[in-house]
Amino acid sequence: MEIEVESRKENKLLEREEIYFVVRYEGATPTRSKIKEELKNALGIGGFIVIHKIEPFFGVKKAKVYAKVYPDEKTARKIEEEYLLKREKVISKKEEEKNE
Repeated sequence: MEIEVESRKENKLLEREEIYFVVRYEGATPTRSKIKEELKNALGIGGFIVIHKIEPFFGVKKAKVYAKVYPDEKTARKIEEEYLLKREKVISKKEEEKNE
């Protein structure tokens, strides 16, 4: 898997870095966890990564990805939408039931 960064922007107000990049891959579209792992290795990113969107291109083995990098999970929980945190498996079903 290859990563090609298109843009990187620091958002100081929301305490995060926003990254748009293209992933080239073989086989099926990679999972969010594989993309996160590759992003950490390729760019040397620490912190908590939330994959917001993966858009595969038709007929080509690549996808456009939008990711947000927070300094820690606590900051991400304050800012991100609940459905994204569920997708990232930060919020478990037990926590969800407690909140209701």
